[in-house]
Amino acid sequence: MAEGAEGQAPSAFPSQYDESGMTSFDRVEAELRGQHLKLICEMSNGDTAEVVCNVGHDVAYAKGQLAKIKEIDYDRLSFYLDGKLMFDPLSFNDFPAIMAIGGDVIEVRVAVQVAE
Repeated sequence: MAEGAEGQAPSAFPSQYDESGMTSFDRVEAELRGQHLKLICEMSNGDTAEVVCNVGHDVAYAKGQLAKIKEIDYDRLSFYLDGKLMFDPLSFNDFPAIMAIGGDVIEVRVAVQVAE
């Protein structure tokens, strides 16, 4: 039996990786996540923060990332786009305003409820 690269026996199966190093599952996952999205979060106190995610992520994911960055309880945050509340279970691709501009950089207003 002939040896393959680096002294290993050749495989009877084709490699699961393509020329870019991705598997078919990686490609499907990347397609579902969609394009990259950078949220510029304008906090109610005047601060700003950036959250990087994908159009396929939901609002809850971005709120969770912002909660970690700003060390604020998740349930105190509310995101608004064009003055309208962005509900947690919705993905960013569910917002026509985001899809109309093709994603990339989006400004959202963030309301922070006062801690009790």
